[in-house]
Amino acid sequence: MQTDNFIPEIFNYCDRWCERCTFTSRSYESTSKLLPEQLDMNNKAFWENIADNFAKAFVLLEKAAEKFGIEISPLTEQEEAAYKKQEEDINAVIKKHALVKLCRKYETLMIPFINDADPHVNKTRELVSHLNIGITNEENVVHTVANIGDCYDILNWYLFLIEAKLRRALHGSLENEEDDGYPKDSDGSAKIALISIEKSMAALSRLYEILPETEDTVLMALSVLQQLQVKAKETFPMAEKFKRPGFDDCENLLQ
Repeated sequence: MQTDNFIPEIFNYCDRWCERCTFTSRSYESTSKLLPEQLDMNNKAFWENIADNFAKAFVLLEKAAEKFGIEISPLTEQEEAAYKKQEEDINAVIKKHALVKLCRKYETLMIPFINDADPHVNKTRELVSHLNIGITNEENVVHTVANIGDCYDILNWYLFLIEAKLRRALHGSLENEEDDGYPKDSDGSAKIALISIEKSMAALSRLYEILPETEDTVLMALSVLQQLQVKAKETFPMAEKFKRPGFDDCENLLQ
């Protein structure tokens, strides 16, 4: 339901990290407002909530179509076949695209790295040891441990989001978006990917400062992300100029 405080379409170009977003209350619905059973894919309430949202969306779509004189009718068999063929062709191109290949390379590198708790655990033990002999203080230990955890949280959150957003951007561009003077959805999706890449690079750099023993993996991951960043900007040169509703309307915004 729309409120006076609602920012239209803000949810279309966000990173889905509602817990860290200052605009959560200004979107349609955040997961924080849902019941636990509505967040469980194996619970009937989860699917009932999705079905309810789809039903509401379709009602709004019908009203909008009526307002603009658009007739909504089922696809013919020929139209459905043509659509499926187009989707298959687009997905085949996306699968082989350099951006997706770089994403997969980064994911393959980072999955075992993120799942390896040893560097984090070893550093925590070292800090506790230093605390016990008076080399450091409790505040520094808490700050450092929290910093490491935050880096891992960021890397984990954006690990697959980068590919998802770039795939969406590629799909939009391959569908031959009309150049009607309006901002392109593909550029908006690409911008989220670029922001995710930047945040991941910052987290990796910070992690390397705290855990220098991760140098080999971190430097390799940074190299892949830099290649991904350059290629994404080349593929979507207008992405950085895309204005996301709400987020890019405010100055000094961290997300």
